[in-house]
Amino acid sequence: MYKLVFDKNFLKHMKKRVSKKLKIKVDNILDRLEQWPPFEKKYNVHQLHWEYFPYYSINLTGDIRIVFDIDKKRKIIYLLDIWTHSQLY
Repeated sequence: MYKLVFDKNFLKHMKKRVSKKLKIKVDNILDRLEQWPPFEKKYNVHQLHWEYFPYYSINLTGDIRIVFDIDKKRKIIYLLDIWTHSQLY
């Protein structure tokens, strides 16, 4: 089981960009992240490229992504931020 560590930007944007209704979905995704891997395809977990390499992205909605990093040796997932699709690509 992986430990989740929340960056201040993640917490700030969680309040700003995530509605109360969507918060339930975030909680479900965070529960799944603790079980890293596996994931269902619907979450579209993938490693980012270019300036955001080696971070990962997971779909929250069609436009909102959770960006995170993984330390597999220490079994820690760092939740970095919540960005829109256009901010990442």
